[in-house]
Amino acid sequence: MPCWQNVPEAVMRAVLIFLLSAVSPLLAFSPTLNLVNPRGGQRGTEMEVHFYGERLQEISEALFYEPGLALSNIDIKDDKHVVAKFTIAADSALGEHSLRLRSPGGISELRSFWVGQFPTVAETEPNATFDQSQRIELNRTVEGVAGNEDDDYYVCSLKKGQRLSAEVEAMRLGRVFFDAYVAILDPKKFELASCDDTPLLRNDAFASIIAPEDGDYRVLVHEAAYEGNDNCQYRLHIGTFPRPTAVFPTGGKPGETIEFTFIGDPSGPIKQSITLPAAANSRFPVFPIQDGVSAPSPHWVTVSPLESVREVEPNHALKTATPAPAIPFAIHGVLEGETKADWFKFTAKKDQNLVLRVLARSQRSPLDSILSIHQADNKQIADNDDQGSPDSIINWTCPADGDYFIRIRDQLGRTGPDFTYRIEVVEKSPSIAANLPTVERVNSQKWKTFPIPRGNRYAAVVNIARENIACDSVFEAGSLPAGVTLHSPKISRAMTTFPVVFEAAADAPVAGGLYLFSLKSTGDAPPLTGSLVDTIHHVDINNEGPYHSASFDRIATAVTVEAPFKIDIEAPTVPIVKNGTLGLKVRVARNEGYAEKMTIRFLWNPPGISGPNTIDLPGDKSEISYELNANNDAAVGEWQVCVLAEANTPQGPVLVSSSLVPLKVADPYVSMTLDLAATEQGKDTSMLAKIEVLHPFDGPATVELLGLPHGAATAVKTFTKDQTELTFPITVAADATVGKHNGVFCRINVPENGATILHQAAMGGTLRIDAPAPAPVAKADAAPAPPKPADAQAKAEPVKPLSRLEQLRQHTK
Repeated sequence: MPCWQNVPEAVMRAVLIFLLSAVSPLLAFSPTLNLVNPRGGQRGTEMEVHFYGERLQEISEALFYEPGLALSNIDIKDDKHVVAKFTIAADSALGEHSLRLRSPGGISELRSFWVGQFPTVAETEPNATFDQSQRIELNRTVEGVAGNEDDDYYVCSLKKGQRLSAEVEAMRLGRVFFDAYVAILDPKKFELASCDDTPLLRNDAFASIIAPEDGDYRVLVHEAAYEGNDNCQYRLHIGTFPRPTAVFPTGGKPGETIEFTFIGDPSGPIKQSITLPAAANSRFPVFPIQDGVSAPSPHWVTVSPLESVREVEPNHALKTATPAPAIPFAIHGVLEGETKADWFKFTAKKDQNLVLRVLARSQRSPLDSILSIHQADNKQIADNDDQGSPDSIINWTCPADGDYFIRIRDQLGRTGPDFTYRIEVVEKSPSIAANLPTVERVNSQKWKTFPIPRGNRYAAVVNIARENIACDSVFEAGSLPAGVTLHSPKISRAMTTFPVVFEAAADAPVAGGLYLFSLKSTGDAPPLTGSLVDTIHHVDINNEGPYHSASFDRIATAVTVEAPFKIDIEAPTVPIVKNGTLGLKVRVARNEGYAEKMTIRFLWNPPGISGPNTIDLPGDKSEISYELNANNDAAVGEWQVCVLAEANTPQGPVLVSSSLVPLKVADPYVSMTLDLAATEQGKDTSMLAKIEVLHPFDGPATVELLGLPHGAATAVKTFTKDQTELTFPITVAADATVGKHNGVFCRINVPENGATILHQAAMGGTLRIDAPAPAPVAKADAAPAPPKPADAQAKAEPVKPLSRLEQLRQHTK
C-alpha cells in the first residue's frame, strides 16, 4: 500500500483536483460560445449546425430569443465542438435570431443565426476575377469569406428589364469589424451600381438594378479597404427581390391597416397594405414584397396610438405650414426636391411641458435633423440638432397660449425622396426603466446572465433610469426557475444603481430559460412599470463605439450544478462614518480539497462609499477583510451590500455571491481639530487636539496622530466622551525632516457593540520643524571691545519682541 503520509502536499493537491474532475468529467462551468456555423439558413428547412467554443461538453439546450427555431439531435464532439440540428419554421421571421447555449454548468454568450428565404450555397474558389466568377442561380444566398485583398465575383443570367438585387450581411453577423462593399457589373464590366455603407443597413451594403439588356451580370463583394481576413464571413443575397431604401409613412396606430409606399427601388415606388400589430412597438419591421419575393431586411416603423398627420405640400414656409392635430400627435413627412425645410403648425397652452422628438436616423432614414420651434412672427424660440444621436429632441415649456410652428431640416441641407421622418409631440410624462451595466470595456457580454449554483447565490447590479419623476421603486421577476428566490433592496429615489441577489435551493432542479424582470414605482408616485432591458454589442470597437447591437427584455437565468465553495459577509455590528473606514469580514467555506485563489469584488458601492475594485483571497485562506472608505459626502442610511467571488475550478470559472447584508452609514461620533505646533530639530514639542463629541459612546476611545514627518513620533492617547481636549507630546529627533508638514491628522477608534468605529478627523493639521539657528563664531585673539559711553548706551536699540517660536518654547517649558 502506498504511504500517503510521505507524499508532498503539492502532489496530494494535484491528485485530489484530478480525482474531483474525474468524478463528473463532463460537467463544466461557464460554457463559452465563439461561433455558430453556418451563419444562417433557409426557413422551412432542417440543417446541421456547428457550435465552437470552450467547455461545451454537456450542452443540453439552446435558449432562443425569437420564435421559429428549434434545436435537436445534439452531438457533442468534444469540449470545443458540438453538432446539432436546427429546424427552421416556415413562418420564421427573416433576419437575425439570437440564441445562447445552456449546460448544467452555466449559460454561454449571446450569438446570432440568420434566417433567409433562399437556398444557401457556399462560395467556391477561385472566384477572385471577373472571368473566374462563380455561377449561381437567381434567388440564392451565398455564404463566403472576404480575405485580405480578396475580390469575390458571382455571375447570373438576366433578361432585359429583370431586376437584380444584392444585399450583404457582414457587420451584422457580429463576428468582427467587417465593412463590406457590393457592386453590380454588366457583361462589359461596367459598374451599374455600387454601395459601401447605407443608412438602412448602416455598415452593410446593397445594390439593385434593372437589367438594360440580356446577358450575364456580376455581383462583386469585398472588404471595403481590402483588409479582410478569415473571420470576415458574409451572407450575400442575390436575386430578383425588391430593395427600396425607405418607407412612408414611418408609423401608424396599433391594429391599423396602412398602405405603405416603399421608396428607392429601381423599378419605382412599391405600394403595399400592411396591418400593424395590436400592441404598441417603437420598432416594428415591415418587409417590401413583390412577385412573392421579399427584401431580406426590413424597414422600421413606429406603432403608436398617437393621432398623426402627413405633410401637405406646399409646406416649405411658415405661412403654408401643415396644421397638426391636437397634442399629443405625430407628423410624417419627406424632405425632398428643392425643399430645404418643412413647416407644421400646432396649438399649445401656457405652461404645457412638451417633448418634441424626431424619429429619422433611428428608423434608418439618411436625415440628420435640426428641429426648431417658432412663434407666429417667425421668431425662433427653441431648437436642437443632436441629443445623444443624430435625431433631434426638444424639451419645451410653452410660454403662452397660442399657435406655434415646427420647422425640420437637414443639418447639411440635403434632401431626397428617402429623407423620411416622423415627429412626435407629447406632454412630458414620467417613466422608469432598468438595464444591466457594461462591466468591461468593449465586452458587453460579461456578466449579462444570471447563473445560480444550487444551494448557493449569484449577484448582479442593475441600473435604473427615471424620466420626469423621482420615486422609490421595487425590482421584481415575472417568474423564476423552480427553487430560485430573488432578493432585492428597497430602491430609494436617490439610487441610480442597486444590487440584487439570486438564491437557489439545494434541491432546485438544474434548468433555465429566458425571464422577464421589471421595476415598479412605490409610495406616493403614480403607478409606473419599466422593463429590464439588456443590450449586447456584437461588434464594439475601442474609442469608436458599437457597430452592431441587439437589445432584449428577457434575461437568461438558470440553476447550475453546485459550486465548490460558498461566500458570506459577516454583518457589521457598527456603522461606517463619514471620513471613516470599515473592514468587512468576508468568509469562504470551501469543499474539502478545494484550494483555489478567489477574486472578490465589492459589487455595489452605496453613495460615497469606496474600496478596492477587487481583492484576492489566497487558496490556503478562508477569511479576509475588505476595507471600505466613506467620504465626507457619504449618504447616511442603511444600505444592502454583497460581494461576488470568481474562482477557477477543474471544470472552468465559477461565480458565487454572498447574501445581502446591511451596511449602516452614519455621521461621525467625534470631531477634532489640531492646533499648530512648531519646534526645532532635536527639541520636543506638543500638539493640542480639541474634541467635539457628536454622538455619545461608552468607554474610552483611542486616537493616533498620523502623518508625522520622519523623526517625529508620539504615543496613542485615549479619551472619553466627557473630554474636550487632549495633548500629544511629540518627540523630535535631531535629524527630523525640516519643513512645514501639513498632512497631520487623527485616526480615532470609538468603541461600540464590542467593536470599534474608525474615524479620520482633524485633516490638514500642521507641524513645523525648523533647523536650529547656527551658533555664533568667536574671533581668535580679538581685543575686547571698549565700553560704550553712557550716552551711547542710552541710545541702544530697544529689546526685540519674542518670536512666535520663542513664545512657544517658553510655553512648553
